[in-house]
Amino acid sequence: MSSSKSSTNIPDHYPDSPKDVNDGVQVQTFDMDHTPLPATNLFSNHAQRGLKMRHLQLIAISGAIGSSVFISIGGPLTGGPLALLLGVSIWSTVVWGISNCLVEMCTLFPVEGGFVYYATRFLDPSLGFSLGWNYFICQVSLICGEFTSMQLLISYWAPDLTPAVIISVGLAALLFVQVFNVRIYGETEFWLSIGKIFMILGAFIFTFITMVGGNPKHDKYGFRYWKDPGPFKGQNNTDRAYNIWKALQWAAYGIVGPDYISLVAGEVQNPRRVLPKAFNSTIYRILGFYVGGAFFAGLNAPYNDTHLLGASKATRSPYIINMNRLDIPYLPSILTAGILISLFSSTSSMAFAASRTLYTLGLEGHAPKIVTRVNKHGLPYVCVLVTLLLGCLSYLALSDNTATVLSWFINLTAATQMITWIAIGASHIRFRKGMTAQGLGPDYLPAKGYLQPYSAWWAMIWSIFALIFSGYYFFTPGTFDIPDFLFTYMAVFIFIFLMISWKVKGVLRNGQSWSWIKLDQMDFKTGLKEMEEMTVDADEKWRTEPQSKLDKFASRMF
Repeated sequence: MSSSKSSTNIPDHYPDSPKDVNDGVQVQTFDMDHTPLPATNLFSNHAQRGLKMRHLQLIAISGAIGSSVFISIGGPLTGGPLALLLGVSIWSTVVWGISNCLVEMCTLFPVEGGFVYYATRFLDPSLGFSLGWNYFICQVSLICGEFTSMQLLISYWAPDLTPAVIISVGLAALLFVQVFNVRIYGETEFWLSIGKIFMILGAFIFTFITMVGGNPKHDKYGFRYWKDPGPFKGQNNTDRAYNIWKALQWAAYGIVGPDYISLVAGEVQNPRRVLPKAFNSTIYRILGFYVGGAFFAGLNAPYNDTHLLGASKATRSPYIINMNRLDIPYLPSILTAGILISLFSSTSSMAFAASRTLYTLGLEGHAPKIVTRVNKHGLPYVCVLVTLLLGCLSYLALSDNTATVLSWFINLTAATQMITWIAIGASHIRFRKGMTAQGLGPDYLPAKGYLQPYSAWWAMIWSIFALIFSGYYFFTPGTFDIPDFLFTYMAVFIFIFLMISWKVKGVLRNGQSWSWIKLDQMDFKTGLKEMEEMTVDADEKWRTEPQSKLDKFASRMF
């Protein structure tokens, strides 16, 4: 099952030639000064297109497999294994809907910044501005959260080791991987991600072998924990619904992937051939890593295990809990080491996403021009340095309340991620309506997502619902906590403030309209000619240049 149907015959694909698109229509593409966006910067960055299909697929996998599928998944498991499975499954459909939105916009305009650029182009520059900064905050928060998780893992071996050592080493390693050449990042993520795939598959195989009695205790535990203490925590439907909701909230924080593909679209070789395949595989990543992970996690530990409540310990992982219960030596340490490598890999993906978002903001005039500086390989090194500098906020974990700091980062990230999903859904809905208003049918798109526009509406409505009710428990008597409330909803306040400020500035200084970009004024022309020319060149290069054995193998696999 795939998330999109694609066409790679781009030059002959369009019903109208590029010169006819939007002829006689006044289009709106703005930067800070209400002037046309620099198409050459966004569409003609050939020097930066150093990522191949195998890089893109493994980058998406790398961002998907982090600490969440091994450690933090123990949190929603306390509501019961079936509650965890249902919550993750429901939210997986939302992420699949997001993928169906992005595949259409990304293959038509595969540019640096992805969905941030689409919000500017198809909704309003003020939304693109606030969304870009919102997502940048999201990724920096994720970086800090992952570094904090690393400290929790290290405490499994060395509880007295200061977190400063781990954070410093991690930041230095990120600097090396990120700041020189995008191919260094791509190759690093490729090999680390292969290791992560084997690790999560190994966790699943471990579960199956041990549950049928292949363990030192010869304990054939099977689905024991689904029977005792049971599939749900709680005695009534209200409690069960609450625990499903808790699992869904965790999934909203933990499930990522399509957004990363969107952001690297501007650095992919032959994007119109590669991107549809990458988005197509989203459904398999979701089913394998998240739905599968939720199912197997529920087999390894009962929801009332005391270790699942130990948020400050690496032993919160259901897999490590089971390994220790079965008296399996060495394997807990091996898994912990693998999770550490996994954490670094996913943190690297987050640093990449944050730096490219900041770079797009700079290109569109939404950030200081200094962030648009690139090295000889076309890599935005200033953005990388700024991202890693903000990653130093991870040193907040030096306090005695590491678990509290981690929960703050998780809450902040969840809200910013929901805003991102809402904006992607809204951008796509307007994108399709604009096409219809200008007489452009679905055949105009190089790749089409399934169930549109229903996928976009489904993803957007669920994201709004999850955002509004993410902090419902604050409003029950005796539970309100100011820091928790701020970190849960602060992203919403920041987003609204930035959007209104930018809109007011545009109206007062540049005479912009208060309304969004009108459907008949949307720009479906800028950059299209450049993209078609690049696609022809890339297809010719793909057909004539010899491929390495690794690339041929990766093409068959992915």
